[in-house]
Amino acid sequence: MSPIVSPARQREHLPRPQLRLLCEHDEPHAHDAAATGPHLPGPRAVGDEPTAGPPVLLVGADARRRASLRAELAGTLPERTSFAEAHAVFEVLERAPASRLMVLAGDLDDTSAGSLMRIVGERYPQLPVISVGA
Repeated sequence: MSPIVSPARQREHLPRPQLRLLCEHDEPHAHDAAATGPHLPGPRAVGDEPTAGPPVLLVGADARRRASLRAELAGTLPERTSFAEAHAVFEVLERAPASRLMVLAGDLDDTSAGSLMRIVGERYPQLPVISVGA
């Protein structure tokens, strides 16, 4: 019969990783390069992405409300954020897979906001959805 070793005891014997903070202008020392591997680029701010990335999908039947929401989000999100809009279910289903976030601003022309949230939740469970009610 072999002894049973708890996972916590197994971890006690593993070497602990060493963390170092590198600034963007710092170069690793020659003796550190072997221990830490290649030099990684320094941290970047969220708004420093070279491309805009997937759009934020603004959804609702009221075009004025979508425009108001777009203006408000454009002032809050990084300046390179792109937006797409939809006012019908088929547009949402077409654009949702390529979107990073869906912001629901009320009902659509052909369905209620609650029904749309269920549909999107079933089809695209990884897509974050924010509903901003009246």
